[in-house]
Amino acid sequence: MASIETLFGMHGKVALVTGGGRGVGRAVCELFAQAGARIAVCDIDETTAREVAGALPDAAGYRVDISNEDEVERTFAQAAERFGRLDALVHVAAIFPKRDFLTMTAAQWDEIQAVNTRGTFLVMREAIKAMKAGGRGGAIVNISSTSGERASVTNNSGYGASKAATTNLTRSMAIETAEVGIRINAVLPGAVATEGAKAATERMKDDGLQIGGPMTGAGRMPLGRVGQPLEIATACLFLASDASSYVTGISLPVDGGFLVS
Repeated sequence: MASIETLFGMHGKVALVTGGGRGVGRAVCELFAQAGARIAVCDIDETTAREVAGALPDAAGYRVDISNEDEVERTFAQAAERFGRLDALVHVAAIFPKRDFLTMTAAQWDEIQAVNTRGTFLVMREAIKAMKAGGRGGAIVNISSTSGERASVTNNSGYGASKAATTNLTRSMAIETAEVGIRINAVLPGAVATEGAKAATERMKDDGLQIGGPMTGAGRMPLGRVGQPLEIATACLFLASDASSYVTGISLPVDGGFLVS
């Protein structure tokens, strides 16, 4: 019988994490490093990426705008030169501005889709290329959202649409990459206590928008609290490790029970 360390360990493996500078992404970097992985910490904020990487045993920090094709390609090339292989991609990076649907401009809509939808496409594409070239298979874990499955909070239509696309890309490419040993899954967080979520809520209030919707209703969070970044990271470790070797194409809610409430 395989040991817990064999199933969940990442020793000798390389993981590239987008959005790794804070919140869920940082928790992923730290947990994966504890599991033995070498980490390419990627974030649009180069300072935080390097700070996180500097605190880990074997890691490097990279500044990347995931909506920019040239930057994504360059970052994957730099990580390949530094680490020599890629075994896992955990794609966390996203933006989530809350905007009123009727006053949102096309440019504001495009901004969300550029990062959350095109960015997902770009990092998945480059990760799949690297994993196929390595010939060892690999695992991709996309952070999607319960908002991609069901309307959760108000003034969130652009984000919800982008996360529906992320979940669909996960499912579509899981079919196309299975034969080369690449597993692709998604984690669907509900409400999570991160710096980004707090800032988005504050901006929403500053814009005069009301916070409401199903997720704010009584009884809609059966576990009675918001999640913590580490709780999302542990789900990512399961899906990136050999513990989930027979799992691909799933969307795993980590939402305190919201989707079943």
